[in-house]
Amino acid sequence: MTLPLHTERLVVRELTADDLDPLAVVFADPAVLWWEPAPYTREQTSVWLEATLRRYREDGCAEYAVVIASTGDLIGDCGPAYRDIEGERLPELGWDLRSDMWGQGYATEAARGVLTHAADLGLRRLYSLIVPDNERSRGVARRVGMTVERQVVWAERPHDLWALDLP
Repeated sequence: MTLPLHTERLVVRELTADDLDPLAVVFADPAVLWWEPAPYTREQTSVWLEATLRRYREDGCAEYAVVIASTGDLIGDCGPAYRDIEGERLPELGWDLRSDMWGQGYATEAARGVLTHAADLGLRRLYSLIVPDNERSRGVARRVGMTVERQVVWAERPHDLWALDLP
């Protein structure tokens, strides 16, 4: 399945430079980037977006835009980005959605679509870094079939490393 991919309610596609302003809204929400010292400014979001666009070229994948199909509104990101985790370079499935979109199943729906895309890219296993007390993300990981493989330290914090073998 190539991008853009379509789920029941969403379009998941590569981010573009034109996505800066709606993405800055997502990252300005302190509930979304709760682990950061402060929400991202527009400038910090721009740096993040440029890095993501570079990862598309260098790695062939990264976080993708999550868009409501019926409205065209960008509500967050979801995708596999390579992370250095305890000496290994692993494809990590992550998601960030506007907090007003939480509890509606969008993260799970986007993640399920991205799993199919990741398998099409040739990835055989995906991981997710989730702090143990993040119940929302743990729920998404469980719903897409992931299980905790082990505990790791990433970004100077303990995380559960969830994993899923892809078909």
